[in-house]
Amino acid sequence: MGFCHLAVGNLNVDIYMVVDKIPGPDERATAEEAYVGPGGAAANYAVAVARLGHLSALLAHTGVLAEKLGVLERLREAGVRLSHVVVHGDEFPGMVVVAVGPGGERAMIALRGANRLLRGDEAAGAHCEALHVASQGPEVLEAAASSVEASLVSYDPGFSTLRKNPQGVLEASRRWADVLFLNRAEYGLLAPGAGVEDAARLLGGRLRVVVVKLGGEGAAAATRDCVCRVEAYRVERVVDTTGAGDVFAAAFNAFLLETGSIEGALRAASVAAGLKVSRRGGQSAPSREEVEEALRRSPPRVWRL
Repeated sequence: MGFCHLAVGNLNVDIYMVVDKIPGPDERATAEEAYVGPGGAAANYAVAVARLGHLSALLAHTGVLAEKLGVLERLREAGVRLSHVVVHGDEFPGMVVVAVGPGGERAMIALRGANRLLRGDEAAGAHCEALHVASQGPEVLEAAASSVEASLVSYDPGFSTLRKNPQGVLEASRRWADVLFLNRAEYGLLAPGAGVEDAARLLGGRLRVVVVKLGGEGAAAATRDCVCRVEAYRVERVVDTTGAGDVFAAAFNAFLLETGSIEGALRAASVAAGLKVSRRGGQSAPSREEVEEALRRSPPRVWRL
């Protein structure tokens, strides 16, 4: 379709263990199966965008182990361009061990590895329609947004980043981003005690859309004109919620670029995230055809608050 996205952030080697239960302290769980694949919020976003028919590129740092394990080849096969991925010979890649329980719940242990080397300006001079910065601090958002030409800049800082520096995240978002993605807990850090109907209070400067992801309760998007809610797209069984927020962001940005409609973007994002949680793995995003078929068959309800 001609729209190009550059995702900036983590590229991980994900090691999944499908367990009979999520273990507590000093407990042991039995893994029914295991599999290895690419992960990381930015990588998940990049794959989801490619499956929606947009051009996709990734800016990240990793180690040669990721190449040896076939992780980079998996991304190439998914249609993600890796010319801005820096592979280090003397660094471990980011790694995440994910225990997935029978109801789709998960526990994760993460090693940042080469992800800590990301600056954000490694693709200086690049041009794209959408620049998405995920799970990174405000300094990476600033470096990326000030060095890459993009008509739409979105930021999904993640809980750990927000917990360390909520005011810095908000100030950087207002200066450098058009869209800010938050989950319920992250929204609570920026707007303590506020309902999603008040999310527009976070807008300012360049920031024109705040999206609050509410899991099984859908999502909300606030602009200067209105606050819209969308119901969650229902599936028969939730298998794995890993990466659902990244898929949501990818679909929201893709459909917002195509249509300019906040309501349409919310509806498509709800469908894409719903289809994703019915599958295993952080990069099991649905195809364009699957999203469009679901939208025709049973579009989620959208309403204004």
